[in-house]
This record gives sequence, C-alpha cells and structure tokens, in this order.
Amino acid sequence: MTEIEKIIKKNIKSNGTISIEEYMTIALYHPKYGYYSKKNIIGKKGDFITSPEISQVFGELIATWLIFNSSNFFKYNFNFLELGPGRAVLIQDILRTIKSLNTKLYNKIQHIYFLEKSKTLKSYLKKINKSKIILDINQIEKKETFILANEFFDAIPVNQYIKIGKFWHERRIYLDDKSKFSFIVSKSPVTKKIPFPSTAKEGFVFEYSNYTNLLLSQIFEKINNYGGVFLIIDYAKSFDYGKNTLSFIYKHTHVNPFYCPGSTDISSKPDFTLIKSLAIQANCKVLGPFSQKFFLTKLGIEIRFEKLIKSNPNLSSSLLASKKRLIDKEYMGEIFKVLIITNKNNKDFIFDNYA
Repeated sequence: MTEIEKIIKKNIKSNGTISIEEYMTIALYHPKYGYYSKKNIIGKKGDFITSPEISQVFGELIATWLIFNSSNFFKYNFNFLELGPGRAVLIQDILRTIKSLNTKLYNKIQHIYFLEKSKTLKSYLKKINKSKIILDINQIEKKETFILANEFFDAIPVNQYIKIGKFWHERRIYLDDKSKFSFIVSKSPVTKKIPFPSTAKEGFVFEYSNYTNLLLSQIFEKINNYGGVFLIIDYAKSFDYGKNTLSFIYKHTHVNPFYCPGSTDISSKPDFTLIKSLAIQANCKVLGPFSQKFFLTKLGIEIRFEKLIKSNPNLSSSLLASKKRLIDKEYMGEIFKVLIITNKNNKDFIFDNYA
C-alpha cells in the first residue's frame, strides 16, 4: 500500500466517501508523496511527453504567432504568464525565438510568471531570467499579459456528475467490503450551483472543477481590464463529450482507476465548450476551438520542418517523426484543440476569421 493510499483511505473512513476531485488532488499534488512531487515524470524517460518536449518547433511557431500579432495584443510593456509550465521547455523556446526575431518585442517583456504548485518542477523554473513563481494570478502586475496554458487544464482535479432523470448526482469514491477503492453515485441530487449543460440527457457525465471556473473568471477579468491574450492548447472532449474522460497512466500505459495512486498520472479532457461559453459570458473575444494541426499548419510547420531537414539531412527521420506526432490525426493533430481568448476590441489578426 502506497503512502497516498493510506492518506486517502483515512479520509474515506472519516467521512464515508470523498469526491473525485479530492482523490485527484491528494494523489497528484500531495507535497511529499503526490505524483507531481516526483522527478522525471515529463519527457521521453517519464510517463508522458508534451508538444514542446517533442520539438522546439512548437514553441517557435507560438512565438512567431505572437510576433505577428504583437501590435494588437501588446501596446506597452507586458507580462508573460504560463500556467503549469512543467520544466519550462516551452517558455524557453518561445523567449529564445522572440529574442532572435524581434528584439524590440523581447525587451517589452516586463515580468515572466509561472503558476506552479510542484516543488520538484519549481526547481526548473528558478533558472529563467526575470521569472517569478506564483500560486495566485492576482499576484501578477496589472498590465497586458500573454497567458499560456499548454496541457494545463487536463491535470486539474475535477468532480463528476451524472444526469439521472431530471436531476444531477455526484460520482464519489468509497471503500468496498474488501477495503478497495470504488466509485459510487450519491443518492441525493446535487443542490449547489454548477453550470450543468441544459441539453444533457440521461446518463450524461459532466466533469467540472470549481478551481478552473474561478481561475478562468480571474483571467477573463484581467484580459478585459488590462488587455493581452490567453492561448489554450490541450486535449479536448469531442466524440466523448458527456462521457467519463478520466485517464490513469502508469509508465506510458493506461491502467485501471486507483492503480498505485501517487505514482499514476490522472487526467481528464478539458471542456472547451464550457470554457468558450464562460469567456463569451465574460464579454471576451473567442477564436476557435480548432485543431492543433490547423493551428500549426497555418503558422507554417510544414515549411519550418522542410528547412530543418534540408539543413540536417542526417536527422530527417527523427524530424519527420516529430512533425507527425504534432500534427497527424492519430497523434496530437486532431485530439488537441486550440482556443484563443482576447479582449473584445482586438481584431484583424491571424485566425480572426475562425471565431
């Protein structure tokens, strides 16, 4: 039995059941035993690999997009804020590219902020010049801000609610007669205020995070008041909208729920439909969602890789493999979606025709 199992079982024995959100929070973010307290979880030797770990081209293209649109987004000195930056690979690729291609824009970057809980990952972030690690986005300076969330929302603990008849019931976790973790649906309907989809039918599973909702409202308020842009790239619900999207991965392999908590990555697919709806309600301008393939292709990923292969013919196989992972349908190309959220007054920039 892992230390995380002991902690969670103690909580269940005290309360009868716990929420899925509480289980995920302890299993992922416990400061000593949680999954994100461990080293080498990201990258080729870890449990999962993100787009910037696959190729620096990913960050270069985001930087190019920012440069092309900088006159719309940033009229003055501005902030960088990355949510869940991991090992800071992406932000370093973006900053290096901006510095190389547009020194004037690079010099306008006033502060670099990282929203990060993990003590292990914080050690990578302290090396970045002009950077500050925060736990609350209200800590950032009040000015235009580029906010980046790449594979951030999928790692936020969620609760699950199931539509039964006319009512919503919470899915929770308890200990069965063998003292094993198991799911259970609450008998009483949910009474707290949650933005359940009005068109949901019997059996619809709604995954929701109070933290995400609060964080988004703070971000939208900052964009409206001070300007800037919010770029989200993540897994997204599509054919599985209204279904359970919890995923448990141990050493690159999908495993059963509750397997080895503290050593297993747990995630869910963010609800881009809900995020877009909340942004529109907050009076922001929203572009997308569209696929990662569309986004990167529009920014010239094919041309960039052609140049790299021409300059490094001996690396052509690995370069083509990296491009394939980023934009092919069977990899990240379609399952990853992009949302661009900005001040309603911004216009005439790349993707403006795809609202």
